[in-house]
Amino acid sequence: MANLNLTPAEQNIVKYHRRSIETGNVGRDEKGRPITVYSSTIYIPEGKYKGKFATVPGWVNNKVIKNEDELYKTWKSDIDKGNWPIYDSGPLGGKRAGEIHQIMDDEEKQARDVMKRQREMKRPLLNNMGIE
Repeated sequence: MANLNLTPAEQNIVKYHRRSIETGNVGRDEKGRPITVYSSTIYIPEGKYKGKFATVPGWVNNKVIKNEDELYKTWKSDIDKGNWPIYDSGPLGGKRAGEIHQIMDDEEKQARDVMKRQREMKRPLLNNMGIE
């Protein structure tokens, strides 16, 4: 994480990703790639960061949330505490989220291993028969 010079709040995005892997909370996108965070940069409509943008996890409780209002309500307390990264503009937050995503790309194998274990747990009879 040091080479990206992540702020503590940006490090929380990476921690969320790693915790998702550790706890088996890994989803799958339409192309079969793992989802552990689904970073979303949202507008902050009120509070001390009003008018700025926060990057928050969109992967919540084993589902992707794309609605900005729902994400804001979900993460409002953490945003107010400065737990998620705050940026002056949406494009700046989105650009930085892309840079942080390099870490997730580098750790994709661990997430795929979790996905494989999840499939095996859902299909124990087929796995015991040698069927993939």
